[in-house]
Amino acid sequence: MLAGTFTFAQSPITIGNSNMPGSGDTLRYTDIQLSSLGNYTQTGVNFTWNFYNVISTTEGVRSFKSSFQTPYALFFLSLNEYGEKIADTLGAGPFVMTKYYNFYKKQTSPNAFIADGAGITFSNVPLPSYYSDKDELYNFPMSYPKYDSTSFRFSTIATTLIPVRYTKTGYRATRVDGWGTVTTPFGTANCLRLVTTQYAMDSIKTSLGPLVIPFGFPNFQRSYQWFTTTSKIPFLEVTGTLVGGIFTPTLARYRGYEIPVNTTGLNDFGGDRAVMLYPNPVKDQVRIQMQESAPVSLYDAQGRLIQVDQFESKQENYVLDVSALAPGIYFIKAGSPDKQSNFKFIKQ
Repeated sequence: MLAGTFTFAQSPITIGNSNMPGSGDTLRYTDIQLSSLGNYTQTGVNFTWNFYNVISTTEGVRSFKSSFQTPYALFFLSLNEYGEKIADTLGAGPFVMTKYYNFYKKQTSPNAFIADGAGITFSNVPLPSYYSDKDELYNFPMSYPKYDSTSFRFSTIATTLIPVRYTKTGYRATRVDGWGTVTTPFGTANCLRLVTTQYAMDSIKTSLGPLVIPFGFPNFQRSYQWFTTTSKIPFLEVTGTLVGGIFTPTLARYRGYEIPVNTTGLNDFGGDRAVMLYPNPVKDQVRIQMQESAPVSLYDAQGRLIQVDQFESKQENYVLDVSALAPGIYFIKAGSPDKQSNFKFIKQ
């Protein structure tokens, strides 16, 4: 009984440099309580990942600027170079550093989105540091299936101002191991799923007078990421450490924010005009109980109208056949604009 057709992911998407963040992008994200994640390692072809029931915690923003709009414009001169402020202040005591930025670059040879360097300010002096071997975070076109491995090397600048030098060297292995649709509290979208693993050795050299003390340690990290064509950063990501082949998640977040829509089934429609939607989640049919005539509209997770119908009060309830819908999150608006109830439901 659908007025139009609506399908998700019947063929894999492709991600390119145009789908990466750029100048002026301010991208919201929401952190996830790790214990609520469920099974995030499963994957497949035309797969459905449902993380709708994760517990949202704090929200944050990732902001990207043209390198020319940062304090390090003279050091990262490129139209395709973008800076992201990581912190206003780092360190303590005599080693307080300010204006910490990471820099990324969209390049065509190779076609990749790379980590290019970092900038800090110490004693009011801007200090850039570079990757002598660029870290290709994503190689394009990114599609299913794909595997690539690239090396990297990064060192902070050697200066008498800061008697500590940090170096990271290693390689990154990335596999696109699935595609389909992914659902979070923000919505549902077509995606590629990739797993990227950094195998690095970190080393620090510190000078105390004429004495140089070096020490190093392995830094193995893994990230499960779900990318869409519009999210610019992962639509969902789970990152953590890899020690002895055992992955331990330390952070999970999804793009956007939790949409505050009633999902309990009962909503005050004004006066005694109660509205109830059930069951939720649903497989085949969703029912809406109302006490007076009202228009009923069905939308997908991107806000696109799928169907409009009219509920008549003489009906016992309104029955909507959703068996043809792809799994994901949908919305129903019932009532006139000034007396409207909004529902979010999950199609299994």
